[in-house]
Amino acid sequence: MIKKNYQINKTNIGIENFYLFYGVNEGSKSEKINELCKETDLENIFRYEEKHILENRDDFFNQLLNKSLFQDKKFIIINRATEKFFKIFDEIFIKNPEDVIIIINAGALDKRSKLRNFFEKDKRSLSICSIFFVLKL
Repeated sequence: MIKKNYQINKTNIGIENFYLFYGVNEGSKSEKINELCKETDLENIFRYEEKHILENRDDFFNQLLNKSLFQDKKFIIINRATEKFFKIFDEIFIKNPEDVIIIINAGALDKRSKLRNFFEKDKRSLSICSIFFVLKL
C-alpha cells in the first residue's frame, strides 16, 4: 500500500507490521518514524544499519525472532537500506514474526526497485514516500 508522508495518522499505526520510508527528505522521514515509536519504551526499539545485518545475519534473525514475556511490541528500525536488503526482508516476511514492527528507512528508490514494488503491492505493508519541494525565487 502506498501513502504520502502527510497521509499518515494515528489510525494507521500498528495495523501494518512492515513500513518502508523512502525518499530524500531525511528530516521528514525521521519525524514520522519517531511518531510511530513514541508510544513504545526505548528498551523495545532496536536500531540496525543494513551493513550490520548483512554481516551478522544470524544474530539479527535471533534478535528478531526472540520473544520476551515483558515486551508488548518490538520495533526494529533498519537504516540506510538498499536493494541488497530485499533478500533478507523476503525471509523476514515469510517468517512473519508476531508482535514485531519493522521500519525500513531507505534513501531514494527507483520505481523498478524490488523493495519498493513489494511494499507498494502487499496489503500487510505500508510504503511511505517522503518528498520535498524546492522553491525557486
